[in-house]
Amino acid sequence: MIDTLPLFRTLWVVWFFVLFLGMLWFVLRPSKKTYYEAQADIPLRDREGPARGTR
Repeated sequence: MIDTLPLFRTLWVVWFFVLFLGMLWFVLRPSKKTYYEAQADIPLRDREGPARGTR
């Protein structure tokens, strides 16, 4: 088991690199651009009515 430790360390780094690239692809794919632009506009939208919890 101790002889395979360097191999496992290398595979662990490769696994996280592949996972990171997968997350980047998931977030930055062109088909989701309009979704993220709509989400970015939320703080700038006018409120439609009085805020909840205010008197």
